[in-house]
Amino acid sequence: MLILYDGTTSVCAIKVRITLVEKGLDFQSRNIDLRKGEQFSSDYLQLNPNAVVPTLVDGENIVLESSIIMQYLEDLIVDNSLLPESPQSRAKMRMWLKRIDDLVHPATGIITHATAFRPSFLQKSKKEQKAHLNKIPDIARRQRQEAVYKDGLNSPIVESAIHTFEKFICDMNTVLKEHEYISGSSYTLADAAATPYINRLASLKLLGVWRERAPKVFNWYDRICSRQSFEKAVTKYLTDSDVLQFSGIDDNVAVVARRILMQK
Repeated sequence: MLILYDGTTSVCAIKVRITLVEKGLDFQSRNIDLRKGEQFSSDYLQLNPNAVVPTLVDGENIVLESSIIMQYLEDLIVDNSLLPESPQSRAKMRMWLKRIDDLVHPATGIITHATAFRPSFLQKSKKEQKAHLNKIPDIARRQRQEAVYKDGLNSPIVESAIHTFEKFICDMNTVLKEHEYISGSSYTLADAAATPYINRLASLKLLGVWRERAPKVFNWYDRICSRQSFEKAVTKYLTDSDVLQFSGIDDNVAVVARRILMQK
């Protein structure tokens, strides 16, 4: 039995859960409560010293990093392949995976922590805030969180994050004019990887910023939401606490994003 240590709303955990469902693989989900800081527990750090989710355990094998886990699952069984047929399309798919990991994921963290996660952080005492940040082993990630917890949407790095999404979504719209899915005519790992990030924009009331400029992305997202894997890997995992945390997003978030893009 495959064991996935994940988080209910973690974008990285979601893309792995989607892959597991799309591949038809049975797995056991073990939730790590990120808001309670369970990712910093000594037991979990023995599995994943980076203090992030997800972590896949396959017997004696421990696999880290969501994109690597996705490709590990693809290699595990040949059924329900999530790879394009041609080498050229596979290369393009892997470029999307890399782009999401290198650029889109940090941008998502910046915007999410500046909005949905900031209020609960500010409720902590100064000592608790410092202790939380000091536990984050990745210094760059720690500094990004500290910046947006301090200044919220006024943090300079928010502007960069919005522009990262502008390029990402507009480029997605361009390729989706040519074919139904990101890497071609079939659903692939690129679609699974992009899903939680577009879904996060929707949760943060930001996706509508691009409705007029990227209609093909909205068409793609509608199709994605109708897949069984979305219900099983995304919706099913949401807790009342998750819904509450994202329900309080201020409409001003979209206003700020539009202002940033107009100043481009």
